[in-house]
Amino acid sequence: MTNNEIMKADLLDILFEHRNKSYGAYTLRRYYNNRLLIALGIALSAVVLFFLISLLNDSKSQDDSWDRNNNKAVVLTAVDLKKEEKEIPPPPPPPKKPEPVAEVRDLPIKVAPDNEADPIPDQDQIKESIISDKTVDGKTSEDPNAKTANAVTDKGTVSEEPEKKEIDFKPEERGPSYPGGPEALALFFSRMLSSPTDLEPGERKVVLVRFIVGADGSITKAEVIQSGGDSYDREVLRAFKRMPKWNPAIQNGIKVATSFTQPVTFIGVEQ
Repeated sequence: MTNNEIMKADLLDILFEHRNKSYGAYTLRRYYNNRLLIALGIALSAVVLFFLISLLNDSKSQDDSWDRNNNKAVVLTAVDLKKEEKEIPPPPPPPKKPEPVAEVRDLPIKVAPDNEADPIPDQDQIKESIISDKTVDGKTSEDPNAKTANAVTDKGTVSEEPEKKEIDFKPEERGPSYPGGPEALALFFSRMLSSPTDLEPGERKVVLVRFIVGADGSITKAEVIQSGGDSYDREVLRAFKRMPKWNPAIQNGIKVATSFTQPVTFIGVEQ
């Protein structure tokens, strides 16, 4: 291809110079723009058609709903609501006053002139009545041994006994404790214990001891249940032999002996 032909030729012709143009690639590139325009036109037409159809359907549904709403009629009906009069029940009858029980006045015998002496009731009247400090006519008592508020005893007139207040039992329970609390116990161990060997900074040795706190607070039967090493165990047991008395445990307000477990920890610190 000459220089003049190159100036007038298409870029695609220059690219496929001396190549097989009938293979397919040349044809695809030559008509690519036309196919792209056709595809875009079809897609835009489909979108416009879909939009128009949706507008038609919306307008039709609005017309149908408008017709349905206009065809509906609201009917108001007046309803006469009569208040139901509730019958007020009559008041209950007053409780019947119990019939008085016959009482006979029976006071201690005293010597007085005949004109000042009180009449003494006979035995039949005493058997059918309740002994009181006054005489009252009434029905015969079913229980001759019954007493009234005015009944007379050897100590005089009987009054209502005051109610006895029940005292709630509050059991006192408390576990054993070192005098002064955990802080005082930690201070005791810091004074009594010394590490048998040098520990690395942050290294720990824990000895768990179980012992008996007696009812008098004395410490007995100390034994190691978790060893931290023989030398550490011996050091802890030596300190427990010098342990002062504890506050004993209390159960139901009574001091009792109990078992207690105490860990003792050795911690290495920087020099």
